[in-house]
Amino acid sequence: MKLIVNADDFGLTDGVTYGILDAMNNGIVTSTTMMVNTPGTAKAATIARENPELAVGLHINISLGSPLTDGASLTENGMFLKPSVIGSDERYDEEELYREMRAQYQKFLELTGRKPAHLDSHLYAHQKFPKVGHAIRRLAEEEDLPVRDLATAQYERTCFEGNFKVKPGESQVDLKAKCMQLIRELSGHSVAELMVHPAFPDEWLMSNSSYNAQRSIEHAVLTDPDICEFISQAAIQLATFRDLE
Repeated sequence: MKLIVNADDFGLTDGVTYGILDAMNNGIVTSTTMMVNTPGTAKAATIARENPELAVGLHINISLGSPLTDGASLTENGMFLKPSVIGSDERYDEEELYREMRAQYQKFLELTGRKPAHLDSHLYAHQKFPKVGHAIRRLAEEEDLPVRDLATAQYERTCFEGNFKVKPGESQVDLKAKCMQLIRELSGHSVAELMVHPAFPDEWLMSNSSYNAQRSIEHAVLTDPDICEFISQAAIQLATFRDLE
Protein backbone atom coordinates (compact mmCIF):
# COMPACT_ATOMS: atom_id res chain seq x y z
CA MET A 1 0.00 0.00 0.00
CA LYS A 2 1.02 3.58 -0.68
CA LEU A 3 0.22 5.78 2.31
CA ILE A 4 0.03 9.55 2.01
CA VAL A 5 0.31 11.21 5.42
CA ASN A 6 -0.84 14.78 4.85
CA ALA A 7 -0.50 17.51 7.46
CA ASP A 8 -3.12 20.23 7.07
CA ASP A 9 -2.71 23.92 7.99
CA PHE A 10 0.84 24.66 6.76
CA GLY A 11 0.99 28.44 7.16
CA LEU A 12 -1.73 28.75 9.79
CA THR A 13 0.94 29.97 12.24
CA ASP A 14 4.72 29.70 12.35
CA GLY A 15 4.44 27.13 15.15
CA VAL A 16 2.16 24.98 13.04
CA THR A 17 4.48 25.31 10.06
CA TYR A 18 7.60 24.34 12.02
CA GLY A 19 5.81 21.43 13.68
CA ILE A 20 4.73 20.08 10.29
CA LEU A 21 8.19 20.54 8.82
CA ASP A 22 9.76 18.66 11.72
CA ALA A 23 7.25 15.81 11.32
CA MET A 24 8.16 15.63 7.63
CA ASN A 25 11.90 15.60 8.33
CA ASN A 26 11.84 13.30 11.36
CA GLY A 27 8.62 11.32 11.14
CA ILE A 28 6.09 9.77 8.79
CA VAL A 29 4.46 12.93 7.39
CA THR A 30 5.00 12.98 3.63
CA SER A 31 2.84 15.84 2.43
CA THR A 32 1.29 19.10 3.59
CA THR A 33 -1.23 21.66 2.39
CA MET A 34 -0.58 25.38 2.70
CA MET A 35 -3.01 28.17 3.54
CA VAL A 36 -2.44 31.44 1.67
CA ASN A 37 -4.50 33.87 3.77
CA THR A 38 -3.43 33.17 7.35
CA PRO A 39 -0.91 34.60 9.88
CA GLY A 40 1.89 32.16 9.04
CA THR A 41 1.57 32.18 5.26
CA ALA A 42 4.76 34.16 4.59
CA LYS A 43 7.02 31.79 6.54
CA ALA A 44 5.39 28.69 5.04
CA ALA A 45 5.71 30.09 1.52
CA THR A 46 9.40 30.82 2.03
CA ILE A 47 9.99 27.25 3.22
CA ALA A 48 8.05 25.83 0.26
CA ARG A 49 9.94 27.99 -2.23
CA GLU A 50 13.34 27.11 -0.76
CA ASN A 51 12.57 23.37 -0.53
CA PRO A 52 11.07 22.27 -3.86
CA GLU A 53 11.37 18.61 -2.86
CA LEU A 54 8.62 19.12 -0.25
CA ALA A 55 5.20 17.96 -1.42
CA VAL A 56 3.07 21.03 -0.69
CA GLY A 57 -0.54 21.29 -1.76
CA LEU A 58 -3.10 24.09 -1.40
CA HIS A 59 -5.37 24.10 1.66
CA ILE A 60 -8.36 26.01 0.31
CA ASN A 61 -9.66 28.21 3.11
CA ILE A 62 -13.21 29.56 3.14
CA SER A 63 -13.65 29.03 6.89
CA LEU A 64 -11.16 31.28 8.70
CA GLY A 65 -10.17 34.93 8.37
CA SER A 66 -10.91 37.08 5.35
CA PRO A 67 -11.17 36.27 1.63
CA LEU A 68 -8.99 37.34 -1.28
CA THR A 69 -12.08 38.22 -3.34
CA ASP A 70 -15.27 40.15 -2.66
CA GLY A 71 -17.74 37.26 -2.75
CA ALA A 72 -20.57 38.46 -0.53
CA SER A 73 -22.07 34.99 -0.09
CA LEU A 74 -18.86 33.69 1.51
CA THR A 75 -18.65 36.11 4.41
CA GLU A 76 -20.39 37.98 7.17
CA ASN A 77 -18.96 41.39 8.06
CA GLY A 78 -16.06 40.62 5.75
CA MET A 79 -15.03 37.40 7.48
CA PHE A 80 -15.45 33.74 6.57
CA LEU A 81 -17.79 31.57 8.62
CA LYS A 82 -16.96 28.09 9.89
CA PRO A 83 -18.92 25.22 8.31
CA SER A 84 -20.26 24.35 11.76
CA VAL A 85 -21.76 27.83 12.01
CA ILE A 86 -23.48 28.01 8.63
CA GLY A 87 -24.75 24.43 8.72
CA SER A 88 -25.38 24.11 4.97
CA ASP A 89 -24.13 25.53 1.67
CA GLU A 90 -27.42 27.24 0.84
CA ARG A 91 -25.94 30.72 1.32
CA TYR A 92 -22.99 30.12 -1.01
CA ASP A 93 -22.90 31.28 -4.61
CA GLU A 94 -20.96 28.59 -6.45
CA GLU A 95 -19.33 31.03 -8.86
CA GLU A 96 -18.11 33.14 -5.92
CA LEU A 97 -16.70 29.99 -4.33
CA TYR A 98 -14.85 29.18 -7.53
CA ARG A 99 -13.46 32.72 -7.88
CA GLU A 100 -12.14 32.64 -4.30
CA MET A 101 -10.53 29.25 -4.87
CA ARG A 102 -9.00 30.46 -8.14
CA ALA A 103 -7.61 33.53 -6.34
CA GLN A 104 -6.08 31.36 -3.62
CA TYR A 105 -4.60 29.09 -6.28
CA GLN A 106 -3.03 32.09 -8.04
CA LYS A 107 -1.70 33.37 -4.70
CA PHE A 108 -0.09 29.97 -4.08
CA LEU A 109 1.67 30.19 -7.46
CA GLU A 110 2.91 33.71 -6.69
CA LEU A 111 4.15 32.79 -3.23
CA THR A 112 5.84 29.47 -3.98
CA GLY A 113 6.71 29.66 -7.66
CA ARG A 114 5.16 26.25 -8.38
CA LYS A 115 1.87 24.41 -8.70
CA PRO A 116 0.43 22.75 -5.59
CA ALA A 117 0.79 18.99 -5.36
CA HIS A 118 -2.95 18.62 -4.70
CA LEU A 119 -5.99 20.42 -3.28
CA ASP A 120 -7.97 20.01 -0.08
CA SER A 121 -9.90 22.36 2.20
CA HIS A 122 -9.91 23.72 5.73
CA LEU A 123 -12.44 22.16 8.12
CA TYR A 124 -13.66 19.62 5.56
CA ALA A 125 -15.52 22.33 3.61
CA HIS A 126 -15.42 20.57 0.24
CA GLN A 127 -16.36 17.24 1.83
CA LYS A 128 -19.27 18.68 3.80
CA PHE A 129 -20.86 20.95 1.21
CA PRO A 130 -21.72 19.93 -2.39
CA LYS A 131 -21.30 23.45 -3.80
CA VAL A 132 -17.80 23.66 -2.37
CA GLY A 133 -17.02 20.20 -3.73
CA HIS A 134 -18.23 21.19 -7.20
CA ALA A 135 -16.11 24.35 -7.19
CA ILE A 136 -12.93 22.64 -6.01
CA ARG A 137 -13.38 19.83 -8.54
CA ARG A 138 -13.75 22.43 -11.30
CA LEU A 139 -10.48 24.08 -10.30
CA ALA A 140 -8.72 20.72 -9.93
CA GLU A 141 -9.79 19.51 -13.36
CA GLU A 142 -8.73 22.78 -14.99
CA GLU A 143 -5.28 22.53 -13.38
CA ASP A 144 -4.91 18.72 -13.57
CA LEU A 145 -4.58 18.24 -9.80
CA PRO A 146 -5.82 15.52 -7.44
CA VAL A 147 -8.28 16.47 -4.69
CA ARG A 148 -8.68 14.93 -1.27
CA ASP A 149 -11.48 12.38 -1.14
CA LEU A 150 -12.86 13.28 -4.59
CA ALA A 151 -12.65 11.69 -8.01
CA THR A 152 -11.95 13.99 -10.95
CA ALA A 153 -11.73 13.51 -14.70
CA GLN A 154 -8.00 12.84 -14.32
CA TYR A 155 -7.73 11.07 -10.94
CA GLU A 156 -9.54 8.33 -9.07
CA ARG A 157 -10.67 9.00 -5.52
CA THR A 158 -8.03 8.15 -2.91
CA CYS A 159 -9.28 6.45 0.25
CA PHE A 160 -9.37 9.07 3.01
CA GLU A 161 -8.99 8.66 6.77
CA GLY A 162 -9.74 11.69 8.94
CA ASN A 163 -10.01 10.19 12.42
CA PHE A 164 -6.41 10.67 13.56
CA LYS A 165 -7.23 13.18 16.29
CA VAL A 166 -6.79 13.56 20.02
CA LYS A 167 -10.22 13.28 21.59
CA PRO A 168 -11.01 14.52 25.12
CA GLY A 169 -9.36 12.30 27.69
CA GLU A 170 -7.00 10.62 25.22
CA SER A 171 -3.27 10.45 25.88
CA GLN A 172 -0.23 10.13 23.64
CA VAL A 173 -0.31 6.37 24.28
CA ASP A 174 -3.94 6.26 23.14
CA LEU A 175 -3.20 8.20 19.97
CA LYS A 176 -0.22 6.00 19.17
CA ALA A 177 -2.42 2.90 19.36
CA LYS A 178 -5.07 4.64 17.26
CA CYS A 179 -2.49 5.54 14.62
CA MET A 180 -1.42 1.93 14.22
CA GLN A 181 -5.02 0.71 14.10
CA LEU A 182 -6.05 3.26 11.47
CA ILE A 183 -3.11 2.31 9.28
CA ARG A 184 -3.97 -1.39 9.63
CA GLU A 185 -7.53 -0.61 8.51
CA LEU A 186 -6.25 1.27 5.47
CA SER A 187 -3.92 -1.53 4.38
CA GLY A 188 -6.52 -3.12 2.12
CA HIS A 189 -6.34 -0.15 -0.25
CA SER A 190 -3.72 0.39 -2.92
CA VAL A 191 -3.45 4.11 -2.01
CA ALA A 192 -4.78 5.90 1.06
CA GLU A 193 -4.47 9.29 2.76
CA LEU A 194 -4.19 9.83 6.50
CA MET A 195 -4.98 13.42 7.53
CA VAL A 196 -2.95 14.78 10.47
CA HIS A 197 -2.41 18.10 12.30
CA PRO A 198 1.01 18.21 14.02
CA ALA A 199 2.31 21.51 15.39
CA PHE A 200 4.45 23.28 17.93
CA PRO A 201 1.59 25.23 19.55
CA ASP A 202 2.24 28.96 19.77
CA GLU A 203 0.38 31.92 21.26
CA TRP A 204 -1.88 32.54 18.25
CA LEU A 205 -2.88 28.88 18.03
CA MET A 206 -3.62 28.63 21.75
CA SER A 207 -5.78 31.76 21.59
CA ASN A 208 -7.63 31.15 18.33
CA SER A 209 -8.04 27.40 17.83
CA SER A 210 -9.88 24.86 19.96
CA TYR A 211 -7.53 22.19 18.61
CA ASN A 212 -4.22 23.52 19.94
CA ALA A 213 -2.20 21.61 22.56
CA GLN A 214 -3.53 18.38 21.04
CA ARG A 215 -1.38 19.08 17.99
CA SER A 216 1.79 18.62 20.03
CA ILE A 217 0.58 15.13 20.93
CA GLU A 218 0.01 14.42 17.24
CA HIS A 219 3.55 15.61 16.53
CA ALA A 220 4.98 13.32 19.19
CA VAL A 221 3.18 10.28 17.76
CA LEU A 222 4.01 11.07 14.14
CA THR A 223 7.73 11.31 15.00
CA ASP A 224 7.74 8.31 17.37
CA PRO A 225 10.40 5.76 16.32
CA ASP A 226 7.92 2.95 17.06
CA ILE A 227 5.49 4.35 14.48
CA CYS A 228 8.27 4.67 11.92
CA GLU A 229 9.29 1.05 12.59
CA PHE A 230 5.66 -0.09 12.38
CA ILE A 231 5.38 1.47 8.92
CA SER A 232 8.59 -0.21 7.82
CA GLN A 233 7.62 -3.64 9.15
CA ALA A 234 4.19 -3.43 7.52
CA ALA A 235 5.79 -2.97 4.11
CA ILE A 236 3.92 0.29 3.61
CA GLN A 237 5.32 2.72 1.06
CA LEU A 238 5.09 6.31 2.27
CA ALA A 239 4.00 8.44 -0.66
CA THR A 240 2.69 11.84 -1.77
CA PHE A 241 0.00 12.95 -4.19
CA ARG A 242 2.80 13.43 -6.72
CA ASP A 243 3.03 9.62 -6.86
CA LEU A 244 -0.48 9.47 -8.34
CA GLU A 245 0.73 11.04 -11.59
